[in-house]
Amino acid sequence: MVHGYVLISTALGKALEVADKVSKVKGIKRVCAVTGTYDVIVAFEVNDVSEIADVIVKEIHAIDGVCGTQTSICVRREAH
Repeated sequence: MVHGYVLISTALGKALEVADKVSKVKGIKRVCAVTGTYDVIVAFEVNDVSEIADVIVKEIHAIDGVCGTQTSICVRREAH
């Protein structure tokens, strides 16, 4: 499994709408509308690194109101 995060910048006033739509994308585990540099932070989990492009480019980038993304892939994950 590959885990990671996508930090999303949205158009003004679109953060909550984008968060709602992103939450419906396959592979998305958690979505938070946040304050700060980015507007939405998303945790994802996919079977293979090659699936990341599908989640981000084909799904998230296609959502109206998404202006940009920054993706971070986990290289080590600690369990709680």
